[in-house]
Amino acid sequence: MFKNVYIPHKGYWSSPFSRWQMSFQNEHPIKLAASTAKKCLELRQIDPAELDGCTFGMTIGMPSWFYANPWFCALMGNDKISGPTVSQACATSATSLYTAAAGVECGAYQCNLVATTDRCSNGPHSVWPNPKGPGGEVISENWMMDNFNNDPYGGKPMFVTAELVGQDNGGVAKEESDELALKRYQQYEMSLADDRAFQKGYMIPVDIKISKKKTLTVDADEGIMPTTADGLASLKPILPDGALTFGAQTHPADGNAGLIVTTEEKAKELSADKSVTIQVMSYGHARAAKARMAAAVTPSAEMALKNAGITVGDLAAVKTHNPFTINDIIMGRLMNIPPDIFNNYGSSLIFGHPQGPTGARCIVELIEELVLKGGGYGLFAGCAAGDTAAAIVVKVS
Repeated sequence: MFKNVYIPHKGYWSSPFSRWQMSFQNEHPIKLAASTAKKCLELRQIDPAELDGCTFGMTIGMPSWFYANPWFCALMGNDKISGPTVSQACATSATSLYTAAAGVECGAYQCNLVATTDRCSNGPHSVWPNPKGPGGEVISENWMMDNFNNDPYGGKPMFVTAELVGQDNGGVAKEESDELALKRYQQYEMSLADDRAFQKGYMIPVDIKISKKKTLTVDADEGIMPTTADGLASLKPILPDGALTFGAQTHPADGNAGLIVTTEEKAKELSADKSVTIQVMSYGHARAAKARMAAAVTPSAEMALKNAGITVGDLAAVKTHNPFTINDIIMGRLMNIPPDIFNNYGSSLIFGHPQGPTGARCIVELIEELVLKGGGYGLFAGCAAGDTAAAIVVKVS
């Protein structure tokens, strides 16, 4: 699908992810992403002037979001560039990367920054005029909770769509869900080994100004819930006879992540290790039946694999945006994904879900894992609101 799209080794970052209503709760996500991107470029000794465009992913409106992309670029250090702003719920990162890759492939850009950010904390509470309402009463929406709890077309809360997909595919028992949740937590702990050596390979600490004289540095994920087999077993299902509990789903979070997308020649020039080649191979997308969000992940992944000309057997690593355990259980069943390559070093089920940057962090971790393995093909896939999903295949040599 793509022939001429590459990512420089270490030409990417993620901030720590902070559970909502914690340290990032009052930080403007565009400003925070710009400061993190700027710090990353300085550490990698990459001049922002090398960039000729930006694809910016963000889903939760914040003050002055109207100017999102050009404002971010100026704060990041290059006020000569801009580009599209992408918003596709949790598929934002994959679709932003696809958009940037298509721009490089067709020659519209030579060196495009994919930057993604969101703040779930203190989300918008919107009102719209309604002169015909009783007494002129306004139409209102609580952006986070109202949309998480009801799809205007599907009519179901998001967790219910996962339960329905489990029922459609032979059923998922609570015990199976608990087992997967524990495994995903243990895989996240892999990234904490040796004083967080894996995470430190891509994670950029964030400085929060508390007062004129005090600055807080957040250098690791915040709000991760310790997971044990006994703790999971003690939790009651959300639905009677359901598989999902509080411990089998992700949490809203705040953070940012990004990648440089460029030509092979430019990627080699900007790479920290010029012997490492990272190629963007393909993209896939899908929409499942009504109120079946988790069911869209498998066909999006299958499309990405087909477009890359490979099969599951060719994969060295798989990462997913998995807001519910059922997502991975069903995808694993349908695609026969080997458990030992599936979500090593962490996934959004554990480190949280700031929407826009969730997939970008997963893709960054996917690349880092492939480098550690000495190369190979990697797949990222994840669901998104509206029964949709998107997927990306990368190759590390």
